[in-house]
Amino acid sequence: MPVSVSVRRAAAVALAVSALLSVAACGSSDAKGDKAAEKDGAKSSAPAASGTAKSSVTEAQLKAALLTEKDVPAGWKADPSIGGGLTFGKATKPECQKLMELMQSEPAPMGAAARQTSNFEYGMQQVFGFDGDKAAGFLKGFEATLAQCATFTVDMEGEKYPAAVKPLTVDKAGDEAHGYELVLDMGPIKMGLHNYVVRKGSALSTLSTKGKQPVGIPEADFKTVTATVAKKLDQAIKG
Repeated sequence: MPVSVSVRRAAAVALAVSALLSVAACGSSDAKGDKAAEKDGAKSSAPAASGTAKSSVTEAQLKAALLTEKDVPAGWKADPSIGGGLTFGKATKPECQKLMELMQSEPAPMGAAARQTSNFEYGMQQVFGFDGDKAAGFLKGFEATLAQCATFTVDMEGEKYPAAVKPLTVDKAGDEAHGYELVLDMGPIKMGLHNYVVRKGSALSTLSTKGKQPVGIPEADFKTVTATVAKKLDQAIKG
């Protein structure tokens, strides 16, 4: 029986999701300066997609907020490989697009001025530096957004797939912290991602990990790693 275009596209997207969590994309890098960082899965920053945005957070602070293999559970193998820019499509509800953007691997998708990434077999961390109060602005009303986006549709190159979101309980951290599970139902394939974002001043640190579907990380791992993400961001911003 021939495989439909929709099934093939769903499979390709599922593969992209897995690739994103093990091979996160990043912008241009200084090869000499990245040698040591690559051992821990870290990669260089990407500039803002457009305009002349200037981060209120230094590159040194962004790098200091990155996870290393010493910070994560055994088995979270660092993967410093570089992949192409991966996206998950566009939410048909505009208010839900930020939930997609927090998982994107394209450089600074939220209008951030700078970005650093740290890549692991089970998850991808991104740290963004914003200008002024733009980080707070991006997360304004975030809990309400999660409620509004309990269900929505994602458009991937003309194919539409249902998505479901539910809040995840996370510890208080930074100036604010949020967690959510996003499940994309692509017919024969259902992909679940657990996501975390914490803000400290003008910086955001995010973590996207494989959720329960099809193969996820233990809940204890998610709690442990997100706590470390928040701690490292706090320490980095305080200097």
